[in-house]
Amino acid sequence: MNEAQSKDAVRERDPRFDGVVRPAGGPSGGLTGAREALLPAPHGPDNHAANLLRTGGGELLCAWFSGPQEGDPGTNVVLSRLTGDRWERPLLVAADPLRSEQNPVLFEDGGGRVWLLHTSSEPHDQTTAHVVARESADAGRTWSEPRVLFSRPGVFVRHPPVVLDDGTWVLPAYHCTTGGDHSVVEVSADDGRTWSEHEVPASADLVQMTIARRPDGRLLAMFRDRRAGRIHAATSSDGRTWSAPERTGLPNNDSSVQLTRLGDGRLALVYNDASLERDQFRWVTKHGERRKKALRTPLAVAVSEDGGATWPHRRILQDADAEYRQNELGYSYPTVTEGREGRLDVAFSYLRKTIKHLEIDAS
Repeated sequence: MNEAQSKDAVRERDPRFDGVVRPAGGPSGGLTGAREALLPAPHGPDNHAANLLRTGGGELLCAWFSGPQEGDPGTNVVLSRLTGDRWERPLLVAADPLRSEQNPVLFEDGGGRVWLLHTSSEPHDQTTAHVVARESADAGRTWSEPRVLFSRPGVFVRHPPVVLDDGTWVLPAYHCTTGGDHSVVEVSADDGRTWSEHEVPASADLVQMTIARRPDGRLLAMFRDRRAGRIHAATSSDGRTWSAPERTGLPNNDSSVQLTRLGDGRLALVYNDASLERDQFRWVTKHGERRKKALRTPLAVAVSEDGGATWPHRRILQDADAEYRQNELGYSYPTVTEGREGRLDVAFSYLRKTIKHLEIDAS
């Protein structure tokens, strides 16, 4: 057994990673009525970038990337399904032995087909990334052959598209270049067969755009800030032309956030309540240089009743604990979707060891 297999075997024996949904305890136990699960993670020690989908048939799916390390060949996309009160053992969906597969995005089109998009890049070089697409007619049990959807080098995705009233898809994306990163939207008016790209103005260092429809019909986008200062926000009336992003009052730690619209018109946002502006950081060494890295804890949810103008309702979902102090990778890259009976389903990277699922009250 090689070293990687040995690590995987140890992970398989961790009794917590059984996928069973139970009443929440520990750092999330203060959420009244919450339930939680730690998903099985048999495919590698690094598990990150979860993405949830509640299908039209009511099934809950979770995709993420799993492997030896982000950027390594052998880092692949896996998919698990919630069956009853247990998450199934995840299956490999995308596995290119020469490239790193990352940032899976799940969504369902108007015909009931589930789509999986993900990035694929040469090892540790995001400027080589392209976006790959697969489709499933059976809620993710089987998949079409992969095809390159966006071939321009350096294109990344992180969040699902929104669908406008006329059926147009608006997919947030961003470009990684040697000169820096910036956001775009990819727009399709023919159910994903062809696409046009539209720039988001003044979006340098603002990436991983997440979009939801406000009660007034306009689109609201929120952005990760590479400078680890604040979440930024922009609006659009047509999905193609966007206002320049502006700083909000919400902190950002240079990590992903996700926004969703609830059935009653409220907006829910999951994010890390930390930033370098607040001096919430730890020292890390990268490429031989010591630098500050913003903390990826605590993880919080905020709810807005006025289309994102204010976020008065906030709760901590996961705070630092003893395990975090031994492994400071944190609790990050959340995904959120509306669950059953007025609840929210949230999933996030749990110290990069596995993916944690939380089911909480949306009120």
